[in-house]
Amino acid sequence: MSIERSDENPAGSRRRPPALIGAVVAAVVLAGGGGVWWAATADSGGEGKNSAAAPASPTPTPTPTPLSISGPADRTDPAAQGIAPGEPAPTGVIYRPGGEFPEGPATARVHRTAATVSLADATRLARVFGMPGTPASQGGYWRLGAGGAEPYLEVSRAAPGTWTYLRGTGGLSPCPSGSVCADGPSGRSPVSPGAARAAARPVLEALGLGDAALTDGGLLGALRVVGADPVVGGLPTHGWSTDVRVGPDGAVAGASGRLVLPEARDAAYPVVGARAALASLNAAQGAGTAPACATAVPLDGGDGGPKTAGPECVPSSGRTAPPTPMTVEKAVFGLSAQSVDDAPALVPSWLFTVRPEAGGTVSTVAQVAVAPAYLEAPSASRPARGVTPLSYTEHGRTLEVAFWGGVCGTYSASAEEDRTEVRVTITEPRPEPGTACVAMAERVTVPVALDAPLAGRTVLETASGKPVPRG
Repeated sequence: MSIERSDENPAGSRRRPPALIGAVVAAVVLAGGGGVWWAATADSGGEGKNSAAAPASPTPTPTPTPLSISGPADRTDPAAQGIAPGEPAPTGVIYRPGGEFPEGPATARVHRTAATVSLADATRLARVFGMPGTPASQGGYWRLGAGGAEPYLEVSRAAPGTWTYLRGTGGLSPCPSGSVCADGPSGRSPVSPGAARAAARPVLEALGLGDAALTDGGLLGALRVVGADPVVGGLPTHGWSTDVRVGPDGAVAGASGRLVLPEARDAAYPVVGARAALASLNAAQGAGTAPACATAVPLDGGDGGPKTAGPECVPSSGRTAPPTPMTVEKAVFGLSAQSVDDAPALVPSWLFTVRPEAGGTVSTVAQVAVAPAYLEAPSASRPARGVTPLSYTEHGRTLEVAFWGGVCGTYSASAEEDRTEVRVTITEPRPEPGTACVAMAERVTVPVALDAPLAGRTVLETASGKPVPRG
C-alpha cells in the first residue's frame, strides 16, 4: 500500500534547529457537499516594498504541550479506521531498512478538528449519494433513510463528522436459485480492482478527494473496497481514509469516512528522523509480550543506524519462532490518525512502506515521529465507549436493540430500570492490541434482559437521556 509522495526534504528545512520554528500556518476550511479545501500562507521573508525597514520585535514561540497518545484513532463509530487488510500486526514483527531513508523536517504540527457538522453539510453529503430529503437529528447524529432495503446515511454531528452510507438491498438483483449469496441477494463475484476504482472515483471527486491517494482495501465478502487517503497540509495521511465499497453489480454499495479535515492548531513539535522512528517501532514489538532473552537477535541497522532487539524466547517454554522480518522499502514523512487526549487527530509520523522478506503484500505502517520528550503516557483508566441505539423491539422480558456497529468484536448491552423508564447502554468492544480490523459498518441487534416486561415504560439511551424509538 505505497503512498506516492516525494521523499525529498522540503526546501530550506534544517535538521533539528535549537529553537522551534513556525514559518507556515495552514488553515483548513470545510465547505459543502462533503468537499474539503485547504489554503496555506507562509512568511515571505519581507519581499514587500518596506522590506528594508527595521525588524519588528520577535514573537515568542509557543511551547508545545506534551501529547497523550493512546494509539491509533479508536473505532468510536463505524467509519473509524482500523488496520487495513494485509497490514502487519504490531507484535511478532521486526522491520529492517531496505535502503537509505530521506531526511525529514525538524518540526511539525498536530492537526485537530474543532468544528461541528451542520444540517447543510449532512444534506449535501446525502446528495452525493443521490438521496433526497433532509436528514433528521437523532442522538448526536444526522440520519436519513430507513435502512434495510432502502438507502441509509448517518453522520456524526461532532467533529470530525464520521459518516456511513449504505445503499440498501433494494437495488440488487434476486439471488439465483440454489446459490449462496455472498453480498445480500446478489450472489455474484466481486468486480476487479480497476472496476471498483472507476465506480468509486465519481463519489470521491464529489467529496473533494479527487487527488487523494487510492488504495486497494481488499474484499469484504463480495464487496471490493477502495480507500482514499487525503493530503492534509501538503502531507500524506494514513488512517484518515474514506472507504468506498463497490458491489458485484459495479455500483457503490456503501461508503464511510470523516467529513471534516483537521487543522494545524498546536505549536510545532520537534520530530525524530526515520531511523529513530523505526527503532522505536521495533522496540515496541516486545511491549506486553514475553521478556526478551539474553540471546535476542539484534536488528542490523545497515548503514550505521540503531540496532534494536525483538522478543525471541519465553523463559517458561524456551525458544519460540523468531519475529517475522519485514523489509522497509520506503519511508515518507506524513500524518497518521491517532487518539490524542481521547479525540481523533492527525499526528506527525513516519509512514513506512513494508513487505515481508519472504514475499507478500506491500502495506503501510505508521510510527509517531513526535520527539519522546513531548509524549506522555495516557491514563490507565479509560471508560467504555457507548453506541447509540437506533430502535428496539419488545419480546416479553427482553428488548432487542438495533444499532450500527463494527464487524470486529461482540457488543454487550445492559439496562437500568425503574417504574417509568428503562435506560439502555450498549458497550463497544475494544479489540486486543495487534488485532486487525477493517472499517465496515453493519446493522447489529443485541438482546437486553429486563427484570420485568416493559409494560409501557419509556426506553432511553443512557448517555444522552434521549428516547429510543420502537422498531
